Amino acid sequence: MKENVSKRTGHLRILICYSIMEAALIMESLLLGWDTSAVMLLFFGLAVSWVIHITGKLEPDLCLWLYFILAMLAFFYYGTHETSIYDLAPTIIMFMLLMSGTNNRLLLRLCTVTYFFTMIYALLFVAGDTIEVNSLNVTRTGLHFGLVCIADWLVRSQQQERARLYAEMDERMSGLEENNHKMENFLVNVSHELRTPINAITGFASVILDREKDAAKRQDVLSIQKAGHRLFDQIEDILDYTEIDTGSIKINQDDYMISSVVNDIVIGEQMREHENSPEIIFDVDPTIPTMLVGDAKKIKKILKHLIDNAIKFTPQGAVLVEIMGRKKDYGVNLCIRVTDTGIGIKEEDIGKLSGKFYQKNSERNRSASGLGLGLSIVYGIVSAMGGFVRITSRENEGTVISVSIPQKISDESQSITVENPGELCIACYLKPEKYVSTKVFQFYDGMIANMAKGLNVSLHRAASESELERIIAKYCVTHLFIGQEEYADRPSYYDSLSGEIGVVVVTDDADAFSKKSRIIPLRKPFYFLPVIDILNKNGKASDDLFDTRRIQCPGIRALIVDDEPMNLMVAEEILKGYQMQVKTADSGQKAIDICMDEDFDIVFLDHMMPGMDGVETLKRLRRNSAEKHSREIVIAFTANAVSGARDMFLSEGFDEFISKPIERIELDRVLKKVLPRDAVTYLPEDEELSGETQTEQTSDAAPQETEAAETAQTDEMPDDTPGFGDGMAILEQAGIHTQAGIAYCSGDHEFYKKILTRFANEAPQKAADMQSFLQNADWGNYQILVHALKSTAKMIGADELSGMAKASEDAAKARDGDYITAHDGELMEKYQKTVQTISDALHMGTDGGDGESAAASDGTDISVETSAEISVDEFKSRLLELRECLDTFEADRAENLISAMKDDSHGGRKIEE
Repeated sequence: MKENVSKRTGHLRILICYSIMEAALIMESLLLGWDTSAVMLLFFGLAVSWVIHITGKLEPDLCLWLYFILAMLAFFYYGTHETSIYDLAPTIIMFMLLMSGTNNRLLLRLCTVTYFFTMIYALLFVAGDTIEVNSLNVTRTGLHFGLVCIADWLVRSQQQERARLYAEMDERMSGLEENNHKMENFLVNVSHELRTPINAITGFASVILDREKDAAKRQDVLSIQKAGHRLFDQIEDILDYTEIDTGSIKINQDDYMISSVVNDIVIGEQMREHENSPEIIFDVDPTIPTMLVGDAKKIKKILKHLIDNAIKFTPQGAVLVEIMGRKKDYGVNLCIRVTDTGIGIKEEDIGKLSGKFYQKNSERNRSASGLGLGLSIVYGIVSAMGGFVRITSRENEGTVISVSIPQKISDESQSITVENPGELCIACYLKPEKYVSTKVFQFYDGMIANMAKGLNVSLHRAASESELERIIAKYCVTHLFIGQEEYADRPSYYDSLSGEIGVVVVTDDADAFSKKSRIIPLRKPFYFLPVIDILNKNGKASDDLFDTRRIQCPGIRALIVDDEPMNLMVAEEILKGYQMQVKTADSGQKAIDICMDEDFDIVFLDHMMPGMDGVETLKRLRRNSAEKHSREIVIAFTANAVSGARDMFLSEGFDEFISKPIERIELDRVLKKVLPRDAVTYLPEDEELSGETQTEQTSDAAPQETEAAETAQTDEMPDDTPGFGDGMAILEQAGIHTQAGIAYCSGDHEFYKKILTRFANEAPQKAADMQSFLQNADWGNYQILVHALKSTAKMIGADELSGMAKASEDAAKARDGDYITAHDGELMEKYQKTVQTISDALHMGTDGGDGESAAASDGTDISVETSAEISVDEFKSRLLELRECLDTFEADRAENLISAMKDDSHGGRKIEE
């Protein structure tokens, strides 16, 4: 496109010069009495050329040749008159300069040839009798020939130099495009790398929060979880910005409800720390169509970034979020306007907001943090959606950011309605003087007025208690909305009113009100969904709008498929919290084998797995299900959350998509969407499941496992460190940073012990597979295994082993077999020592508790030394593992386990007895 524009610009210059020459020819012909028939033909050709140029009917190259031929004919006609002979050289040099911009060497040569032909023709046949052959004329003619030759050489030299520079530029551009592509792939891989440990951190934190009763410990775990979510958000921002910068961003076109998007944003804001935060008010136009067509996830990102940016630069006051719809022929313009009462920005700095990494001067606002990508991402997403962004601001007076995005309509009905609006009468009492800024009161007042108008509900506003009393006495008020401060002034009065009308208190702390009270607490931020629910039901807001109650899915059989053991452990613990019957598989083939013998209601399937990836596994599961006349729900469970990922998974046949780390809100929504309605129940708000309660509730699925697990929990470890005893010192002496490993497990020592045990148990098989892939130079699968080793070693605190695995992973990516071969012995030796240390520290039995051993190709033995005496925990672990083998029909593995335990003993008695 740009190349065609450049060609048309060059052609226009040629046409302009040709037009000037043609005008000069006509004037000279008239003044000197030349034959004008040829001039008129050339003029006609010029007119045709202009028509062709304006209409663009011909290819650019054909147009160039047409203009050139006409110009050369005019040049020849001009040169056939004796008065013009010595004007030909400067004229043709001018044309050569024009043609040099076309980068066509042939045209330059033809210019030179045309000059020599015209000049010789004129000297021989036109001016032979009038021009004397003398030294002056000879030198003059020679000078003109020489000037044209020099001009030809200079122009061609410049043209060659330009061609060389263009070639270098093209090569550099190709290199930059390749680097951009590599960077995009790199960031996708980085996303997957970083999401795995974040998934473990936030997942384990969620599990601990469900179990922990101590308030101080819960607060500590909550801080860890929030830090993990913050890091996750920053990774998302980097990926979004990269997609925008490389032009690879994709916009999905799905049906969505703006009310659902706003609800998700509000729930996120309710989880935010409220100390020193501004008020947040959502003013949503009730007349927006119920169902729009667009990318709800990116609309949510736009809202989140705009709100976060406003909060960041608003130390006190309020942030008003207005969402409106403007009907158009193509559907609706979704208009989002975020207004804050913050520090504002200078007018000359507004243009910088769309630039990269822009941040307000930190000296003006030390609370400002982040990567500085928020508004850049907003600009990029809005532009990709065909919308626009407008910013107005005045320093110390706040900022207004307006976004308009075109969206199609799927359901034109009004999104927000109330039943029997004519029977409702609302009173609202807010004291203007309680707000630090009059704008805050105006925000609330306007929001309430807009809602009442859109819903066609009668509204009466009061600014004082006496005015409120007059309104209640005069009108049949059905609902009263007041603030927390207003309620605190006269609680007994409002409690008495609540017996006759619905009294709604907008508050930061809904738990401050007794559940036996008839007062309806409405937790901030103030927005429409709970208000509509209260008006429609004429009573307490329903819990499902807040999504604060934990859902339960008792009896649902779930299978988790992931090649990473840590991810399996996290997902298993989370899903067990939903009272599901959970099984796991660490490969696609194992998942298929399990599903051949068992039926599952839902399968969580990882996308990136060695051997058989998630897509191939899904296709085989679908074929097997068709043969069994059943169909399980399959959810894509992956860290690949870049643009277009959801569309890709759905197009491949997945039923839904969940990204890592698992967000409980998102998981709740997906479960409620894909599972039958009667399969989902709600846990009462005042009932929380402890770890023991969860275990009891899952006992139906595996009673023997539950009994063993409960018994194991009663066998306390030595008091030195929970779950380790003197093993902690053994690990530390070997260079395994146990505190770092325990931190990865959110401080849960029991989880850390499980991870160590799993790490040692899986070592023999993983080591054997690594050696097999190394011998076959299968660098793709080798990379997957050392990638997993790097992550798991890091998670247990074996930093040195993790670093060595990372170096081998990088070499595998680069297909550097020489490096891998040279360092394999060192890596395997370190791996073996780490496994042996874990076995010694945890007093594990043969082969790390697995009963399997493997040897590396170089003779390195990764197995763990045999111990005749095994502990109670180890014995129970073996029995549970044996049960799992029998459940999954892994006869060979079960036989190995039994053989390995024959010679072991406990308490002086052989296990075989």
